[in-house]
Amino acid sequence: MWRNVRVITLSAVACAGAAAVTWSQGASGVAGRASFITTAHQLGIVGYRDPVGAIWPDGTRVVFAEGRRLYSAPVGGGPRRELAVGVGQIRHVTIAGEAVIFEDSPSPTRVWRVVPGESPAPFGRAHELNGVRQLAGAPDGRLVGLSAARSGTELVILRRDGSVDSRAPIAGGASFPAFAFSGTVACVVATERGPRVSLPCGSSGRRFQPDVDVVGPLAFSPDDSVVYFASPNAGGTIDLWSANVARGHAQRLSGFARDSYAPSVTRDGRVLFKTQTYRTNIAEFDIARRTLRELTAFQAETPSYDREGTRIAVTYGSWRRVIDDAKYPDIAQDIGLIAVDRLLQRGPIEVIAQSDSEDQAMSWSPNGKWIAFHSHREISDDVWLRSADGKSGDRRISFLGRGAEVGWPRWSPHGAGVLFNGARKSDGRSVNFIVGVDQDIGAVTSPPQEVPVSVVEGEMMHSEWLDEQTIAGIIKTGPGQQALYTAPATGGAARVVHRVATDHDFPGMGVSPDGQSLAFIQPADDGVFQLFRVPVTGGAPEQLTFDRSHKSQPAWAPDGLRIAVTVWEYHVQFWLLSP
Repeated sequence: MWRNVRVITLSAVACAGAAAVTWSQGASGVAGRASFITTAHQLGIVGYRDPVGAIWPDGTRVVFAEGRRLYSAPVGGGPRRELAVGVGQIRHVTIAGEAVIFEDSPSPTRVWRVVPGESPAPFGRAHELNGVRQLAGAPDGRLVGLSAARSGTELVILRRDGSVDSRAPIAGGASFPAFAFSGTVACVVATERGPRVSLPCGSSGRRFQPDVDVVGPLAFSPDDSVVYFASPNAGGTIDLWSANVARGHAQRLSGFARDSYAPSVTRDGRVLFKTQTYRTNIAEFDIARRTLRELTAFQAETPSYDREGTRIAVTYGSWRRVIDDAKYPDIAQDIGLIAVDRLLQRGPIEVIAQSDSEDQAMSWSPNGKWIAFHSHREISDDVWLRSADGKSGDRRISFLGRGAEVGWPRWSPHGAGVLFNGARKSDGRSVNFIVGVDQDIGAVTSPPQEVPVSVVEGEMMHSEWLDEQTIAGIIKTGPGQQALYTAPATGGAARVVHRVATDHDFPGMGVSPDGQSLAFIQPADDGVFQLFRVPVTGGAPEQLTFDRSHKSQPAWAPDGLRIAVTVWEYHVQFWLLSP
């Protein structure tokens, strides 16, 4: 099957009317049709990954996640049904027999089982499943996963009830295990040629023609004659491929502008896969005119103004690709500047920070001499400092280290310190820190000190200076719950300004130059994440934007008349390939 298939090539998004696309094989006739099934919308851009999904073995329904919610929808169209609501993002899902198995990592119970029409229930024994990752189900209800043991990686087979059936050491840097329909387990192994299909898992990597790199997950045709996988292309994204297991002939099946991958197969041989759309751009909102100006035509986020309000610092690059995310935090994010008076700029006018690691979100000192920014370079996850003219070397001024998930730094109004959030070493909770810095010479005057905040509890997501003695911030107080607050810069009781019901994490927030208003992101009545403002003293929020695009990360201009925002779109589309 799939001989001489011409590649389906589409731009990032399918038109609403294009319900199906024919894949042809020239004079041999029609090979199959790729039908659009549904779209899964992601709920944010920072800390999020592509929505996951799979198809039921009988081909009647697809299961997919949006943020922390799990849904089921008919393949032929119709209403979606909510199956489960997690504590955090659901980033892994598989179907085993008649049940959906999914992971909710922030929950005390990580692995769950749900059958449509029933309530979710913990799956297996937590102590046995601790450390087991990349679970993949079989039609008979069994599952296979990988676990890191002292002796190396183990291949773990689970029974239908989640109990461990077997554990076996697997060499070769195995990943993405999968059952063939026959019950044999395959996986991806690391070889000198790159990652290759190993069938059975642990054997030497298969050599296909062409001998391409393999990106999981894997899936098999019902007769096990064809294996489906993804492979990188020259543009830095991945395409769906298939290979004949016996003959070794491989061929590319898709050519979308973004990633297309994650196959799952029905009993009659239909293949579900997904394509990704991810766009982030910078726009400027004119408060008086109530209009948005599009400033960038390239991927950018986390805006912050210079002191004159003529330039905006942004994070830019080509992140949120599967092969780039696999290297996190060493991903394709750099820091540059754009001009406020130019529309649809195609790149930065100046590069500020560029490394092999994530460089993100900068802030100028009030006197304009120094720049504080977030970076993961040199195995860090910290705040770095450099002179605005670039003549001084970049210096690390916090030492929380990898995994601290340090946020976006902000200089105090008088230039005496830099405010940021990051993981507290004692318990890993995200809290606020201030590091003392002399803005005249760029010297650290005091090491980072936690700003203890009482009254509100949760994970600090971003903070700004209200004045030299007061900070304002946004905190995640629970699943789907956030709060805007103010607190003394030296620590103390917080005052809640406004509570927000939202699943859009790390939305940022901004403070007006006069310190009287907070800009923030909240879902409007239609579910679109829009720009709002609220008096710092509290009261009813005012919605500022009404167009049908999501917003995030508001930053107030120094003149108080404009607010820069990240405008974003992030979703996956599921397609069903019918032979």
